[in-house]
Amino acid sequence: MTEELHFSTDAGLIDRLGRELVGRQETALIELVKNSFDADARSATVTLEPDALTIEDDGTGMTRDELVAGFLRLASTFKVKEPKSRIFKRQRAGRKGIGRFATQRLGSVLRLKTWVNVNDPGIELVVDWRKFESGRNLDEVPVYLGQEPPAAPGTKIRIELLRDEWSDAQIRRCWRGLLALQQPFPVAPVEQRPGADPGFEVRFLREGGLFNDPKVVADFQSEILDHRHATIEFRVNDLGIAEWRLTQNKFGPDRGWQNIHHEHRDGVSPPAYRFLRNVAMKAHYFIIAPDLLPSLVFTRVRDILREEGGIRLYRNGFRVVPYGESGNDWLHLDQLYAQRGPVLAPVANRNFFGVIEVHDPEGVQFEEHTSREGLIETDAFGEVTGLAMAVLATAVNRIAEDRGRKRSAGGSAERKTSDALDRLRKAAQRVQAAEEVLARRRDPEDESSAKDSNLNESQAGQTEDTGPAQGERTAELLHESIALLEQQQAELADEAALLRLLATLGLTTSEFSHETGMTFEAVRMDFRAVFEAALQARADDDVFAERAERANAMLSRLDALTAYLNELASARSVRQLSSISVSKAIDEFAIGVRSLAEKAGITMEIDTPEYDPLYTKPMHSAEVASILLNFFSNSLKALRRTEGQRRIEVKAERENDGQIVIRFSDTGDGIPEENREKVFDLFFTSRVAAPAAANTAEQYSGTGLGLWIVHQIISKAGGDIEVIDPPAGFATCLEVRLPAEEEK
Repeated sequence: MTEELHFSTDAGLIDRLGRELVGRQETALIELVKNSFDADARSATVTLEPDALTIEDDGTGMTRDELVAGFLRLASTFKVKEPKSRIFKRQRAGRKGIGRFATQRLGSVLRLKTWVNVNDPGIELVVDWRKFESGRNLDEVPVYLGQEPPAAPGTKIRIELLRDEWSDAQIRRCWRGLLALQQPFPVAPVEQRPGADPGFEVRFLREGGLFNDPKVVADFQSEILDHRHATIEFRVNDLGIAEWRLTQNKFGPDRGWQNIHHEHRDGVSPPAYRFLRNVAMKAHYFIIAPDLLPSLVFTRVRDILREEGGIRLYRNGFRVVPYGESGNDWLHLDQLYAQRGPVLAPVANRNFFGVIEVHDPEGVQFEEHTSREGLIETDAFGEVTGLAMAVLATAVNRIAEDRGRKRSAGGSAERKTSDALDRLRKAAQRVQAAEEVLARRRDPEDESSAKDSNLNESQAGQTEDTGPAQGERTAELLHESIALLEQQQAELADEAALLRLLATLGLTTSEFSHETGMTFEAVRMDFRAVFEAALQARADDDVFAERAERANAMLSRLDALTAYLNELASARSVRQLSSISVSKAIDEFAIGVRSLAEKAGITMEIDTPEYDPLYTKPMHSAEVASILLNFFSNSLKALRRTEGQRRIEVKAERENDGQIVIRFSDTGDGIPEENREKVFDLFFTSRVAAPAAANTAEQYSGTGLGLWIVHQIISKAGGDIEVIDPPAGFATCLEVRLPAEEEK
């Protein structure tokens, strides 16, 4: 006899799935808000109470059938059948089937109310998750469905008896987790774009008690807009006329709408664009500097902009990826800032949070790739990228001008000390003269006082309110200042004499490298012919062959170093201090020594940020290169004294304490623990000078000058250097810390 049976489900499975599918409370809350986005809501408000939370949106709501077939049915296929929302055609963000388990993860009791039409009654679903206990069948645990009075479309979820407490930091993390879904400031009016997505905004509130209004914990205004330094906009009408403006400027006056064309920026009446129509942009600008942002929010704003900063692109109300994604530099803002050419003020992607909206329903100007990843680079696309970059750069320059900072490279030189001394001397003389005049005026027997009556009005005005005691104190202060400046001037003269000596040595070195570099090509060819003839004549002499190979290797090393020194000599001729890109310096260093490293059998590994130039505070342009070259020279010696794999790793990064860190590691013979601090002392070396007949390894010993000079360079720049524990697989690691350029 065959018996027909059916699987049964234990009610405790709900609790288990809730814990396994939604482990963290922040994840659960984010998933519920994503359901509001999927329901075409324009806004969602999350309110935290002492033992409950509510999520209220203005979406499309759910019918009874949708609620029963979707929410109450495990593993429903609703989101698979409808991958996009019904009204605004949004790509659904919520994970399939997670919502019900998210409510169970957050609290013990669920009250869900939803309305579809304003004139029809709504539905209330009540679920007590505590009843879903192990040992009971799932279909034996009841849930309750009731009716609610009519109200505007939307859904309200209330979760009671919360399982966890909520800190403001956790709430802000939830808001940041939903930031990618939010387009909180439509650029063009929604009325002009019927059917377009008006955007989605999320607010997190905390209940303020019986007599207080709810307090905003996180929304776009409090997290972003309240801390912007300016708002930059442009618009292009249906005739192709482009205008831009600057508002909310915290450093100076706003600029009203002005015509612009990125190819005619100096023109009084720039022409219309040939292809571009019906495009608009709004971007909020931030200068990420501790002195320009409140201390309590600096880190939060900085982190948000690092992750989500940039200019997003929307076409006909829908976001187009990857524009504005992390690492995407479609407007070349990071490149513009890294070049430091026409714009010195901060103008990287992380300094903006903005949107460009394109209205092109027929797809005439902008057309997506068949893969739906990005737009085809049409003429209109080229015009909008050029316009956006021009507007942003122009506006940032205006802001920099309002702040009194340089807009581009160049500027006047610093005043010389002698000029300051002359002004102080003249000031002291005027004060002394005024004091003497006042003293004589108070002495009726002094006949010379009558002569002083001819003082001009400006001198009299300057002396009327100045008594003798005050004049004496002022003169004394000025004389003390003069004495101090004269002492500093004398010290600077001594330093200048030393600099002249070093400059002479540097000039001699550069002349030598230049002259030898010009002849190296001919010398190399001649030596190669001599080597080949000599080796053929003494084919059986292994000692001679070894010496010939060594001489050839030394010639190649001298050739490579001479070429790199020529580049450094050119850089050293620029005496003005400027911010140095560590990323660029490392890349140029790697190119300069690559040939030498390959000939020595060394593998070079370079690790620098892709879109961060790592600018330091002002230094001489050749100093970072000199540091790297010294490290490489030491590593070359250390590697040739050892057997095995030869590797050098140069890694640079930006740390949160505002410093640029360079770590230079190699697989050489290492630095003993007791010498880690001594290596930076003048003339310190652990080796005795090798005799002329010593082998190759013995001859590679230092003089004790290189790291001392490096230490001086780094100290003068406000940085630090030390020997640290090397990373795995390496024997030595030198760590350099340099102060990063401040974004001002």
